[in-house]
Amino acid sequence: MDFSSGRARLKQARLAGDRRELYPHSLQFYLDPPTENVSLVEFESFAVDRLKLLKVVENLGVSYVRSSDSYKTKLGAELRKLKFPYKALAEDDYEARRKDHISHFILRLAYCQSEDLRRWFLQQEMDLLRYRFNELTETLRQKFLEHINLLFEALQEACMDDQGAPGQTQTQKGSLQRVEARTGSLG
Repeated sequence: MDFSSGRARLKQARLAGDRRELYPHSLQFYLDPPTENVSLVEFESFAVDRLKLLKVVENLGVSYVRSSDSYKTKLGAELRKLKFPYKALAEDDYEARRKDHISHFILRLAYCQSEDLRRWFLQQEMDLLRYRFNELTETLRQKFLEHINLLFEALQEACMDDQGAPGQTQTQKGSLQRVEARTGSLG
């Protein structure tokens, strides 16, 4: 671990080249663990801040409906207060994205000790991801989905009759057609 000051770390980052490509989006799936050195002070403060944030997510989820405006407002304020990324694809928030990434993996390690801890951690992270994803504009959502190689086209209402009702899986639609074909009512 590197125990250097923040200024020295920023200087090293500039010397090593621009590392902004490590975190091109404020939203992440946390597929790759961080590979850089983190000071002990940073490690502790990142972990405490992330834990505070997840506790706020938990408390707000109990107090408010998760998709309500008051929930979104309070959670957005807490994200800003704790300096976690809340503005999608802002160019100048490398440090916030770095903090988000590193702190996620710190708590991921801490909360893997038991099934109950793992469940709690995953639930809070899912709620946080859901909030942050829903805050993206349509264009930014598409960019994020392309970045993680999750490409799809949203169905228009006119196409839903051909593709099946919303929420109906392809297997359900196929089963429905087979049942209708057997009964002879398929037109």
